[in-house]
Amino acid sequence: MSRRVAVFARPPVAGKVKTRLSPALPPASVAELYSAMLADTLDVARGCAADERTLWWAGEPLAEAPPSGFCVRAQSGEDLGARMANAFDALLQSPGDRVVIVGADLPELRSSDLDLAFDSLASHELVLGPAFEGGYWLVGLSRRAPEVFTNIAWSTDHVFAQTLGAAASFGLRVRSLESRRDLETPADLVLAVAVAATSPERGFGPHARAALRRLGMLPR
Repeated sequence: MSRRVAVFARPPVAGKVKTRLSPALPPASVAELYSAMLADTLDVARGCAADERTLWWAGEPLAEAPPSGFCVRAQSGEDLGARMANAFDALLQSPGDRVVIVGADLPELRSSDLDLAFDSLASHELVLGPAFEGGYWLVGLSRRAPEVFTNIAWSTDHVFAQTLGAAASFGLRVRSLESRRDLETPADLVLAVAVAATSPERGFGPHARAALRRLGMLPR
């Protein structure tokens, strides 16, 4: 049995990542913040009880050395569902394996979230972390289940509900984790910065906090 965590991310290129945060932030600042959040996400993944860690790039991978402790692979598929299904196919190699996928845009992601997801997969085939906007911030499987990634209206507020419906149709046992807010819009950014400003124990990780200080959004 192996525990494998996969981080789905985009290269932090200005104008090509988290474009909905502009014009609230200039594209270069968005890319700087996203790069910092990715660094925090990789640290979170390093801190969980996983046996293998993989960074999956969407689009053209960066021409640089892999992050410490990670293998690097390219996402493939026509939409997000196909890309996740293909990653699970590659990572669920033997009976008993558990695989968890997360993105790089969750300000409050912690290693304990990943450990809870892995533990939940001992008694459930599917683990989901619901997001407030209707999607999910984490997905984990203990066996291949491509049916939960097909006929889903991606990038809408129906994603979580449709995924639960597909799981029920195929008899999958599902564990839902705590609802969280990922970083998609300027409103999300305002709320996340407010949390980080009032509570050092919550909100952004250290790399993102440093970036926000450089951008003048958190006090130095």
